[in-house]
Amino acid sequence: MSDPAPADGGRSVTDAGRGGARFLRSSGLSGVVLYALVFVLALTPVPYLLQTPGPVVNTLEPYEGVDLVTISGTETYEAEGTLDMLTVAVAGGPGRDIFAAQAVTSLVNGVETVVPSEAYYPLSTTRDEVETANSTEMISSQDEATAAALTELDIDYDSVIGVSQIVEGSPAQGILQPGDHILSVDGEDVPGTDEGMSGVRQTVLDSTGAVEFTLERDGETVVETVEPVETDGARSIGVVMSRAYSFPFDVEFAVEGIGGPSAGTIFALTIIDLLTEGDLTGGEAIAGTGAIDAAGQVSPIGGARQKVAAAAASGADWFLSPADNCAEVLGARGVDDLTVVRVDDLSGAHRAVTDIAAGDTSDLPSCTDAP
Repeated sequence: MSDPAPADGGRSVTDAGRGGARFLRSSGLSGVVLYALVFVLALTPVPYLLQTPGPVVNTLEPYEGVDLVTISGTETYEAEGTLDMLTVAVAGGPGRDIFAAQAVTSLVNGVETVVPSEAYYPLSTTRDEVETANSTEMISSQDEATAAALTELDIDYDSVIGVSQIVEGSPAQGILQPGDHILSVDGEDVPGTDEGMSGVRQTVLDSTGAVEFTLERDGETVVETVEPVETDGARSIGVVMSRAYSFPFDVEFAVEGIGGPSAGTIFALTIIDLLTEGDLTGGEAIAGTGAIDAAGQVSPIGGARQKVAAAAASGADWFLSPADNCAEVLGARGVDDLTVVRVDDLSGAHRAVTDIAAGDTSDLPSCTDAP
């Protein structure tokens, strides 16, 4: 007698088992491929910048053993307390890749900001160009902050035309230097005005030979000669000029590795503190940000969200915010741990810090007030 044929159900189970084994092997392979794709995508460079909270630096104390702001040639006073300069660390940009995983993580953590690189830099920008621009902005902000502080204190100073950048490979490279003050060109005095800057440009454009520059460099007068070249149909020496200042005493800043203009307001308050008796802050922990011009006008800055988070984490109680950054500041993580003071100009910032020190804070301008 032959064995009975297996029931259809048994055969189906056997067939299903074989098919299931094939299905599991296929699923396992698909999972490996999927994980590999996710891994590759996570490590794929993306054209974005990440803005993260950077170091917090008290400008009234030495940083890495060096005073951040030093004034010589006039009477100064000891300054104690806390005036925190806030910084933003930037990952990505020209010459520095970030990866998709970093960008996604930053989008959800609520503190970092992800922005397209081209929103800040043309696609052709190099890392050296970025660092040069940041350094130039920082130097300019120091001059503007000093001028604003002296204006606030009714101390006279002179405006001059300064050399802010030298184009690489240009005729001026190796002859003129960033930081030079242009006193005269071909024997004609150069006033420290927009008209004076235009006059320098016109002299170069009209030149038929070398142009003679009389300069102030590191406190000394020097004379240099530059031969313009034809560039895009016009005579040029490859110099970027800007308004600069000649102060009655020396103000030096030790901010190696920190760039940009956003410390201007805190620098100006620091200079005021060093030039006036008493402690401006009254021992209060005050942080702030804001670019500033010589007239004392405070302008908005980038990275306000990160600066609020950094100020809160550092233990600051007060945050000085440019008026035009108020909306971003009020939505930042950590803002509930701070009292935010709206700042429109240096006089307002100076008055606010004085009131905070005196404990008279009922009338401080707020970001929720109408400007």
